[in-house]
Amino acid sequence: MPGSLTISNRKYLGAKYRLLDFLLDAMRKQTDGKFGVFFDPFSGTGVVAETVRREKGCDHVIANDLLYSNYVTNCCFLQPPKSVPLKRLKEILSELNHTEALWGYVFQNYGNLYFTWDNAAAIDGVREEIKKLKPSLDDWEYKVLLTSLLYAVDRAANTCGQYDAFLKNIHRGGNDSVQHLVDENVLKPLKLKLPTLYDGASANVYCEDANSLINQIECDTVYLDPPYNSRQYCDLYHVLENIAQWNKPELKGKTRKFDRDYIKSDYCRRHRAAHALEDLVSRLHCRHLFLSYSDEGLLTSDTIKKILGRLGKVTIFEQEYPVFGNGAGRARKRHVTERLYYVNC
Repeated sequence: MPGSLTISNRKYLGAKYRLLDFLLDAMRKQTDGKFGVFFDPFSGTGVVAETVRREKGCDHVIANDLLYSNYVTNCCFLQPPKSVPLKRLKEILSELNHTEALWGYVFQNYGNLYFTWDNAAAIDGVREEIKKLKPSLDDWEYKVLLTSLLYAVDRAANTCGQYDAFLKNIHRGGNDSVQHLVDENVLKPLKLKLPTLYDGASANVYCEDANSLINQIECDTVYLDPPYNSRQYCDLYHVLENIAQWNKPELKGKTRKFDRDYIKSDYCRRHRAAHALEDLVSRLHCRHLFLSYSDEGLLTSDTIKKILGRLGKVTIFEQEYPVFGNGAGRARKRHVTERLYYVNC
């Protein structure tokens, strides 16, 4: 179903959109294009799972992410019904784009920080209206509306692409002394768009700790893409997580964060990452195992090879690609290497 919003239209640390050709080419060759049941326990924005879902050799997709905001968007893109209520969704999104703004929770906590005052109030109005509409929607329709809002919020955010902090020059009038110039989208009115949906294999989507979920999963192909550095994703995307859950918790500090201990990952802790990966791998039931990891990660390549080597011979594919030093501003481009480890189990 054509729309104006695609799954990759989101700023996300470690997103694999630019590496899809590299990843898919290697996975197709090693599996002979027969993905079977494909399991992505660290799916993030879902770009890999959504792409594999459309492969002819994919029978079923299982996607999981610890963040509820990612779970919502994965449900939207990976689980479209056979008959999409296109007209109904367009009408609802049009109405939401004309919803009255409110000086509510987002306005009070994130206004003039992560969003302009106007967009913060618009987010409040739309989020409250989606909450009111929920009883009249089926579960997938509800998640489509939330997905459209989350992507609109991300586009309007006054950040470098993540929410560990906000930029200081949210208003017009920046000059050469300002390190991070405001994105023009920050100043545009909030606008919800219709997601683009594709036919493909069926999918199950979860929002659980990967190491706990693994006990319930049997599959043919596993693609592991765990966090690779010390930056917790719940810190980087706490604003989106908060808006998606809409529990309105108390926020603290200059960056307005809520208590996130329950969704912090051991993969982001230097002294726990290896044990977490070893525990996960030891309980996998699959034929093909792929692990994507940056050469700048907490775990060394030797450590990863030692852990994976217990299941079979480890083959490594590499792809160098350019990134900005910190995601935005005047940081110069540098090159990093993505390593895709493969084991035929």
